[in-house]
Amino acid sequence: MRWIGSVLLGLSLLWSGKIEAQNHPELDWRVFETAHFRVLYHQGLEHAASRAAQIAEEAYGPITQLYGYEPSERVRIVLKDYDDYANGAAFFYHDTIEIWTTSLDHDYELRGTTDWLRNVITHEFTHIISLSIARKTSQRVPALYLQYFGYQREKNRPDILVGYPDAIASYPLMNTIVPMWLAEGAAQHMAEGVRRDRWDAHRDMVLRMRVLSDRQLSFNEMGVFGKCGFGNEYVYDHGFGLTRYIAREYGDEMLAELYRGAARWRTLDINGLIAEKLGRSVEQLHADWVTDMRAQYEAQVAALGTLREGELVADTGFSNMRPRISRDGTRLAYLSTQKQHYGPHLLVMRDIESGDEEVIAPAVAASALSFSPTEDKLVFARIGKADSYGSRQSDIYAYAFSAKDPSWIRSAAWLAPALVRGYGDKPAAEERLSRGLRALYPDYSPDGEWIAFVRNGGTNNNLGLMRADGSDVRDLTQIADGTQLYSPRFSPDGAYIALSVARQGQRDIAILRLRQDGDDLRADEAWEWAITTSGTDRDPAWSDDGTHLYFSSDVSDIFNIYAVELATGTVKQITNVQGGAFNPTVDAQGRVYFSAYTADGFEIRQIRDKGTDVILTRERRPAGSASVKRPATDLRAEGRAYGTDFLKTSLLPRLSIDEGRFKPGIYASSSDVLYRQNVFAGAALAPKNGDRDLFAIYEYGGFRPTLFLEAFHQKRHSARGDSSDARDAVIDGVNFSLNQISIGARSKWGHFGQITASLTYDRYDASVEWRAFVPRRDGQVGLVLEKQKPFGYTYLNGFGLGLTYQLNLLARRRDRDINPLGRQIYFRYDRMYNYFLDSFNEQASFIDEKFIKLFYNQLTLDWNEYVGLPWNTRLGLRFYGGWIASDQVDDKEAVGDFFDYHIGGLNFMKGYTFYSIEGRKAAMATATLRFPIVRKWGTRFLHLYVDKIYGAVYGGMGKAWDGSFDEPDSFYGRTSPLRDVGGQLRFDLNSYYSLPTCVQLDLAYGLDEMTERSPWKFYMTVLFGYL
Repeated sequence: MRWIGSVLLGLSLLWSGKIEAQNHPELDWRVFETAHFRVLYHQGLEHAASRAAQIAEEAYGPITQLYGYEPSERVRIVLKDYDDYANGAAFFYHDTIEIWTTSLDHDYELRGTTDWLRNVITHEFTHIISLSIARKTSQRVPALYLQYFGYQREKNRPDILVGYPDAIASYPLMNTIVPMWLAEGAAQHMAEGVRRDRWDAHRDMVLRMRVLSDRQLSFNEMGVFGKCGFGNEYVYDHGFGLTRYIAREYGDEMLAELYRGAARWRTLDINGLIAEKLGRSVEQLHADWVTDMRAQYEAQVAALGTLREGELVADTGFSNMRPRISRDGTRLAYLSTQKQHYGPHLLVMRDIESGDEEVIAPAVAASALSFSPTEDKLVFARIGKADSYGSRQSDIYAYAFSAKDPSWIRSAAWLAPALVRGYGDKPAAEERLSRGLRALYPDYSPDGEWIAFVRNGGTNNNLGLMRADGSDVRDLTQIADGTQLYSPRFSPDGAYIALSVARQGQRDIAILRLRQDGDDLRADEAWEWAITTSGTDRDPAWSDDGTHLYFSSDVSDIFNIYAVELATGTVKQITNVQGGAFNPTVDAQGRVYFSAYTADGFEIRQIRDKGTDVILTRERRPAGSASVKRPATDLRAEGRAYGTDFLKTSLLPRLSIDEGRFKPGIYASSSDVLYRQNVFAGAALAPKNGDRDLFAIYEYGGFRPTLFLEAFHQKRHSARGDSSDARDAVIDGVNFSLNQISIGARSKWGHFGQITASLTYDRYDASVEWRAFVPRRDGQVGLVLEKQKPFGYTYLNGFGLGLTYQLNLLARRRDRDINPLGRQIYFRYDRMYNYFLDSFNEQASFIDEKFIKLFYNQLTLDWNEYVGLPWNTRLGLRFYGGWIASDQVDDKEAVGDFFDYHIGGLNFMKGYTFYSIEGRKAAMATATLRFPIVRKWGTRFLHLYVDKIYGAVYGGMGKAWDGSFDEPDSFYGRTSPLRDVGGQLRFDLNSYYSLPTCVQLDLAYGLDEMTERSPWKFYMTVLFGYL
């Protein structure tokens, strides 16, 4: 009976085969506890763990007092340093914080310099406390799921118990409802006494340019993450600004009051709560705040005087930065996201005279560029493909302009690997100079013998040096106190390196003297401070003759380009912009190229101006030692080896309507804090007829591949009655059940792919409920119909060895889910060993099944290409094919279509029902034209935020068959493929500010449908993503 596929589809909505992160068995984890925190860290982070514990304990009192809440157990802080990546995350349902310890401002140009560890720990702990008081109920119950499953009717198919789903909805009622602007704004505002973040010139720059161009986010847009600019930065900045405004007008306590108000059951959005607590509507609050900002910014810009913003060079896309001019002034290299909505950057080469541009390298880190003295090479940094343990770290590469293109034979040989892995042969012009070095900001020495760079690791930076071929790597500094280094630049004579240095949140510019030691290069024990203003001083660049040092500073509250004459200390301001000016590079004629921030993002500009004299007050700094040791500590002795620390089990009740029957149930999930062990389980029961769904999934990530064990059990009751030919028995119903156990391993393959190997056992059983005519027991003559003991039998025992490859190569865009661009591949090989019921041994005194052996190979391919077209439209091309290599499966009398492919319904040809197109072989091709209807709506309806609406039209053809391709279809009688067309609407929504809600509606028409069946088919899904 055909009900299994729909059940497994429903389960897959919550546990899908996504491309997952790699495990890290190479790390040795330890635990360090304080009064209120449990710090977990791996080798290399011993000192960071000590700092993290101190920072967290300092923040505990002020933040818990402000919000009036203390966690019931120690809060976990997990420190990670195996990727060159900066972020933090707070899991407030589990009182757990995760921190990636690389400082944020190394690859993120929209934030200022702070003490990263102090900032991010306090930020995430504020999330833990503030969001906890906004919960409406228990910490163990994040949501209640409402679900609906509707099914197609399969006419004239008595063998089909339940059709395939044509309506699927899974929608949670959330426990915590807080808009993103408040969540991130309050976490940046923190609490009195522990304000580790600050309203810096970067945030001010973003809001100033948005407000002055009247393009600030609306109140509705501030409530959700929309992937604007760099990630969600606009929401962070607007949220911080509005939170500061509320705190200024009403006091910090009002922030806590808003969170407490969100815990009320009737609060589904923040609007009514704002009006109640603040005495003004959200529209008035937003307008007053914007008016306040506009007055400040207009006054600020009016005081600037004559602007010197230079001439536009390049502005394609949101981010254009890190320009570097060649020594002869004919070429400009810079980084750009081009037409991508957000990273990674591409390396662009521009001819200064003609203006022609060429992208010469993809996926480049937002770091420095440098031409070799002979200008035949350019070095850059890239966070490349994951290493054998899945870590992605920055290394140095050189691009050779004179390199020859690979031969057509080599290119052809790499075509297939490039298609299925997402990347092909190493570009002939690129040479990787380091591996696992974690190196940023490379810069050639004037003689071309050396490359200076910054090495990252363990929350520290050090200035490194290597030969131009990547050999002889060493550190010029030995810093271990958390100091951060940026953008080293050799002086034109090679005697000095200028660099930007950040300590305790203050960023200045220093100069380190070099000395020649034979054919080697050494550095002094201390650097000299060149620029130490009260602001952030960054991006040093030498003039061609070495007499001046250009740099960017926000000493005037707006980042501008300055030049200091090193001999006299005289400073001139070169630019005078409204937004911000960064990353100067200077040619031999004194023309300055720089990255300018505007309301549209970062542009490349140029200016040739002598500048105006300014006086910069130099602040005193401690001696600039290039060798700084951390405080002596040995946490390995104080801590203990990590064992297993399971998080609280999350329970998610579910109320479902399945096949028109009420079916309540529950999901449960838990994992240990390092995700080495994960458990996900669920149960649902229909009281009316006893239908039930049970499953449990266990994953172990202690090795490089993830091991998994999965178990499923589903029971379905059919009340279809029948009687035997002899009319001596009546069948009242049949209970069908599926039991499946699968064990296997999966691992990433490359950056975009995943391989899964599995062994699966399936057992299908049936139990017959029946009554029989038996002699009366009261002594009377005659027969009476009595209920008999159910008898059961097994109709399938199956074993399968499976190997699956998945590729997910979709471009990172705001509309990635609703309107994908790129490639997705699913390929699976199965070796099946099935024992299928043939008959019963009538001579036996008990039920004795006879089975047919069906041993065969099976191949399945699902290939999707999404091609970009003008006006943000996409052409989606899909090919689906399958082949079962067994003639026995064709035996319709013995086997039927039990093992066949089915290519109708929701996931395939929507113009036909799922089971109406079936065969041992299958092929399907579809084309979909997807287009925007409303690219950005930005409106709210109750607790729903409507972001985008896209439409699509599609058509396809497909066929499933057993023998030869030209044989007639068993159901429709056609020798040619079936055809269908249809239209689709997709709605990108956000529920409760943070929950993605994707609504898809389809109306399809089967061009070759039978006359007694309606050619029109309707489908609806409401899920977290699109099928």
